[in-house]
Amino acid sequence: MIDSLVSESESWRTSDLVKLVVGKGDERAFCAGGDVKTLVIARAKGDAASGLKFFQDEFGLNWHLGRLGKPYVAVIDGFTMGGGAGISLPAPIRIATKKTVFAMPETKIGYAPDVGGNYYIAQLDGEIGAWLAITGNEVWGRAVYELGLATHYVDPESLPSLLEALNQIEDPSFQTISDIVSSYHVGPAPEGTAPSSKASREGPSPITGEIRKFLDQTFGLPSLQDIYKALKAAEGNSELAPEVREWATAQRGILDERSPTGMAVALENFRLARKAKRLNEVLDNDITMATGFLGLERKTDDFSTGVTHLLIDKAKGRANWSPSSIDDKSLTPEAIRANFLDRKAAHIAAERPTIDFTPTPTTKEGPDSTWGQFRRYGLPAEARVRAWVKGEAPGSGAFKLKEDELVSRIVDVSGEAGSPRQKEIEQAIRKIVAQHTTKDKDGYLNWK
Repeated sequence: MIDSLVSESESWRTSDLVKLVVGKGDERAFCAGGDVKTLVIARAKGDAASGLKFFQDEFGLNWHLGRLGKPYVAVIDGFTMGGGAGISLPAPIRIATKKTVFAMPETKIGYAPDVGGNYYIAQLDGEIGAWLAITGNEVWGRAVYELGLATHYVDPESLPSLLEALNQIEDPSFQTISDIVSSYHVGPAPEGTAPSSKASREGPSPITGEIRKFLDQTFGLPSLQDIYKALKAAEGNSELAPEVREWATAQRGILDERSPTGMAVALENFRLARKAKRLNEVLDNDITMATGFLGLERKTDDFSTGVTHLLIDKAKGRANWSPSSIDDKSLTPEAIRANFLDRKAAHIAAERPTIDFTPTPTTKEGPDSTWGQFRRYGLPAEARVRAWVKGEAPGSGAFKLKEDELVSRIVDVSGEAGSPRQKEIEQAIRKIVAQHTTKDKDGYLNWK
């Protein structure tokens, strides 16, 4: 399937007849990821090359989709995990429904997020991306939209009509597409609805308020070991709100189940992505990492252990990870970079495949042209509001803004004035203002 999609995506990019690309799965899933069982079985027979070839082709596809050059819409109605994230996240317009389940679950199987996903989740607010990469947590329904993984949220029953409306556009632009999708928007659930979960998919994201503040403080710490210690310490900290202590306990329980190596690699690779701000660099790091996990000179068998435990044997409980402890000296940031993310290291360089970056990147340094645009058509990102407050956004001007002026300008630039989403977007901006700004005596905003 990957070879076919690579070929098709190249034809979409170059054909004048293709005006719009829409990615959609079946009724149950957009895409639930690749067949890693086959890779593990092949490696057990001494064949690491076929597995690395699979990743080479897959990451090439991720690059093609990120450089499609045509309006691309992903309808993530259902399970969207792992490889499915790599196909959907490059789409500037990503449509979620109450049926959507998103995750980068690789640490569950002794691996770490790849497919260029870190390039995109590094553009989420605060340390949400680090939390998703390390824990592999599932995000349900409306929370996929509220956290910024999706740009729009609609009723799944409206999708046939919505897609037909998109099909009628003669000269599609991203703004025109966004306007049409916004007209199908489903607003927040009634006040008092339980937070988003498997049992409450239409509820608001639980990652708000004090939980969000604690998440940023904790998952922004230097190492996996520091993160784990902070989660453990929070459980007995009476100064924290009860819901924060409960959340910290749940996250520590998740870390106890995951591969320590996978989590440590996930954290380092995520931070490299946020620093690089370039999709080709992120994918290069991903193929380096894949070689570190799958190559003949690999430093761990956790990938094989995890896939066998969870997907082949379908066993319950914790897999027999090695090393078993998060505190193992092989899991320091320095050791992780040397063993999994150094493309010049002898045990990696000999086997590491090269990704075909066609079309060729137009620049070799600095952020990609798409960096910072991941949430352009969704709810406003904190980085976007910050740029307006600090006068760094195009058109923001040299003068400070008051809150109402800020809200009005961002809504206008977003093209959402008068849309069903206007009130929700205004509320999101005001929430960011309340959390991250101060006002001088005249009411002008300053970023904290």
